[in-house]
Amino acid sequence: MAKFNLNIKWLFVLTMIILFTGITLTNYFFSLHLAEKNLNHHTETVALLFKSETERLINPVENFLYNVQALVCCKILNFNDIVKTNKFFMDFIKKYPYVTSINYGDGKGNGYLILNDRGKWLNRIKKAEYRQYVLWHTLNSDGEIIEKKIVKDNYDPRNTIWYKQALQSNDIYWSKEYTFRTTKDPGITASLLLCSDLKEVVGIDVMIKNLSLFLSKAKQKLHPEAKLYLISENEDLIAFSNEITPEPGKIYKLDKNIFPLLYHAIESEKNESFYKISFNNQKWFVKIENFNIRNRNLSLVTLLPQTVITKSLYLHLFYQIFASLILTFIVLIYITNRYINPLIEIARETSNLGFKEIYFDKFVRRKDEIGHLSKAISDASVKILEARVMERQLEELHYFESIKRSLGEAVHRFKDLINIIQGFATLAQPKVSNEFAKNALDQIINASKRAIYLSKEILSVTGERKYEMKVVDLNSILLSMKSKLETSASKSIQIVYEILDSSLPVKLDIEAFDEVLMNLITNAHDAMPEGGKLTIKTKIASFLNKKFAVLYVSDTGIGMDEETKKRIFEPFFTTKGAKGTGLGLSIVYRIIKDHEGFIEVESEIGKGTTFKIYLPISEGNS
Repeated sequence: MAKFNLNIKWLFVLTMIILFTGITLTNYFFSLHLAEKNLNHHTETVALLFKSETERLINPVENFLYNVQALVCCKILNFNDIVKTNKFFMDFIKKYPYVTSINYGDGKGNGYLILNDRGKWLNRIKKAEYRQYVLWHTLNSDGEIIEKKIVKDNYDPRNTIWYKQALQSNDIYWSKEYTFRTTKDPGITASLLLCSDLKEVVGIDVMIKNLSLFLSKAKQKLHPEAKLYLISENEDLIAFSNEITPEPGKIYKLDKNIFPLLYHAIESEKNESFYKISFNNQKWFVKIENFNIRNRNLSLVTLLPQTVITKSLYLHLFYQIFASLILTFIVLIYITNRYINPLIEIARETSNLGFKEIYFDKFVRRKDEIGHLSKAISDASVKILEARVMERQLEELHYFESIKRSLGEAVHRFKDLINIIQGFATLAQPKVSNEFAKNALDQIINASKRAIYLSKEILSVTGERKYEMKVVDLNSILLSMKSKLETSASKSIQIVYEILDSSLPVKLDIEAFDEVLMNLITNAHDAMPEGGKLTIKTKIASFLNKKFAVLYVSDTGIGMDEETKKRIFEPFFTTKGAKGTGLGLSIVYRIIKDHEGFIEVESEIGKGTTFKIYLPISEGNS
């Protein structure tokens, strides 16, 4: 026993150490690896979203340029029709607010500009013949001119970057980032040659500050301490998250004084897209995602401090230790429940062996020694109790059989005595002239009849009754009892007969059937103290390929609840108090069962009761 306890003790200690150490180490390394992997995945997702956002900005501009090219070449859009052109371009700029202006120029030096200068709509018209001047229009929201102004300006669209590059390109050309001449905002221009003969070019100016806004939003979703930068191939910072407040109209270069962390990260670039750097005694994760958009090589640089992981990792380690302690506690409970408690319970229950059934349902399915021991003790207890129960049942059976025989013999003797009394009273009645004596003999005869009837009821309950069975027509029996039934019922009860025309041959004891019907009539009479309707009906039914004659006895009385319905056939059960014996319906049930039939009861409080008596049809006489 000492060795057994020692083994359990060391098993628990060893399990606790292994679980605690294993879970701690596994969780630490797994958490570190998973955190870095998730971080890399999130930065890749941001890069994909940013690329998608860039495409979302670019695609409408390119589609619009192609539409303008088609309209101009088909001579549907004419830049000389200023109001119509204004309206067409204004609708596009209103739909895409990141577009600040749309430019036009041709080979002669004619130029057109529509500009949304922070909500103020302006129109600049350049005529080739006016070399030193331009015409500025102030527009309303419908593109109509509300004010004109001539300004000295030697502007020539042919000298612009977007015009020159479009002439050299066969498709839409996206310029490098520069500061717009009109709004002083940093941006890029997409230009397209419309008709090569006239050298007409349209350029659309797109602000790039929207990309910075997107990066700032992406930063909040990634982590508040993250830093994101979009760098062009010539090391211009096209966009960046809100690390500094950008100066208006300024395009930043990769300057180590302004962006020291970014500069250090780029200078420390390794041959990996995801790596670590140290800067000012702090570790940073660097993710560089390179991609190409419209022949422009861009790099999205994401910087995240390592504390992003370590903070969550420390919290994770706390939960890990907490989980380890819980697991250790679970192991303790497991060992206790698996080994110690079963043995204690088995030892405690074995003292009841032979007095009650012992069944260790929690242990008998186990394949170890505890399971075998539990099953052996359970089987032994069941066998002992079964033997005792069988012995007790046999004793009770013999006891009740002897009581039933004794009761049957007593009833038969009582019945014989009553028959003698009734016989002598019947013989003496005609010979007595005294009126009082005649009445006394009548009372004796009636009491004898009731006693004989009661003895038959008792014999029915005990199963000692003998029947004189013969095949009769159920319908004929009912019709022959019609006057008797109507006499026994009170005048306030209406009896309705619904008897089948065809015969229903059944095998029964007529006297016993009379008792059945009278008991049911009496029961219906008691259920309708204020009067009502009593229906006696016959039908044919089939169950399991066997035909039955069905007798319905229905009343419109007070009905029964479910609890009463369950007990009405129990001997001595009555709802009539001292007025009832509780034997009537139990005798009905016994007689019908002895006739190989069965009874169904339908009842509802306040609506009445229907008894259905099923008797097998005698096939030989059907």
